[in-house]
Amino acid sequence: MKKLLKRDYIRFCIVGAVGFTINFALITLLYKALHMPLFLAQLIAGEIALFNNFVLHHNWTYKGHNVKKTIPALLLQFHATSWMAVLGIAFLVTAGVNYLHLNYVVALGIGAVGGLAWNFFWSKFIIWRHEHTVAEESHQAV
Repeated sequence: MKKLLKRDYIRFCIVGAVGFTINFALITLLYKALHMPLFLAQLIAGEIALFNNFVLHHNWTYKGHNVKKTIPALLLQFHATSWMAVLGIAFLVTAGVNYLHLNYVVALGIGAVGGLAWNFFWSKFIIWRHEHTVAEESHQAV
């Protein structure tokens, strides 16, 4: 169990780094290059990164987790729980830039670290919760 938790956490962090990179690239394009309002730029960038993370988590991080949910149900749960982090990060980035005079990349990094534990808990223990098979249960009983 500990080995599975460690593997999932490492994969989760790798996917998160990919998502952060996508978010960073898109917010830079939308906010800096296209002069979109920062809050809206972060919401769009965050949503695209979020969908990317769902695909990677489903096909790599939690692959083999014997989950009995449909892909639409997983996507809905992932989006509903992760959207709170996307919205929170958009507020944090905007407030960090406008009121604390932080660089938007620094504010984005702070928000991403803040969302890490929240998103890992929901994705690992609720959304892609490993369903034990009869064979696993009989092995654990021995």
